[in-house]
Amino acid sequence: MTTDGGSARARRSEEPVRLRTPEHPTTLPDWMRDPPPARRTLGTRLTESVAALPGAGAVRRRWWAWQGRERLHQRYPNTVKIVAMAVSFVVSLALVLFAYALYGQR
Repeated sequence: MTTDGGSARARRSEEPVRLRTPEHPTTLPDWMRDPPPARRTLGTRLTESVAALPGAGAVRRRWWAWQGRERLHQRYPNTVKIVAMAVSFVVSLALVLFAYALYGQR
């Protein structure tokens, strides 16, 4: 049993691995082989200027720590489900009473 191409595609061990050789030059144009540097866009400049402010590193680390925290619904999933059911019941009841107050008194 062969893997991913069989024995026909396997390279012989005596053949060295070669990169592009001088007798086989590339067909890519110069601008593709050596592209110009990327332009600094407005977003890049703004990001760099905000990152250069004093205390920006500390704020960024605090933000990452806050995003990585364990959420309340992950720590207490059943409690959050019960509270969500109660809140949805109260909101539903309030909407029904509001609709009754608007259209029920004729």
